[in-house]
Amino acid sequence: MKDTHLTKVIIERPYNVVWKMISDPMNYPQIYPFWLSKVKKVDLNSYEGKGPHGKYKFTKIIEHDFGIVDLKLGEESSRTRLFSLDDESTVVIHLAVRWKDMKNPLAWFFYKRGVDKDFKNAKKVIEKL
Repeated sequence: MKDTHLTKVIIERPYNVVWKMISDPMNYPQIYPFWLSKVKKVDLNSYEGKGPHGKYKFTKIIEHDFGIVDLKLGEESSRTRLFSLDDESTVVIHLAVRWKDMKNPLAWFFYKRGVDKDFKNAKKVIEKL
């Protein structure tokens, strides 16, 4: 079984406000600075990004009604789910799966810590909207 890491935040904003920010990769430098500092849209669902840990090409797969925001990065996937708790609160859950090239346990530890920081930052940014 692969190592997994779950991150959960409750954002005190309506579902559609949270959806708009998290489903659009052009917002990622603002909400996920640990991962990306720049994003360029290549076509309808494809993007290129650059961050402190390298360059990335990814495709978004989204479904508003089911709260699905997946990013396909080569063989790996980033999986995020949104659920409306009530009219003013949305829970966001992110599943990180340790990929085969991530062999160093310390690198995996810092990766998980960075993901958690990014989602706490996303909560702070979105709640100010």
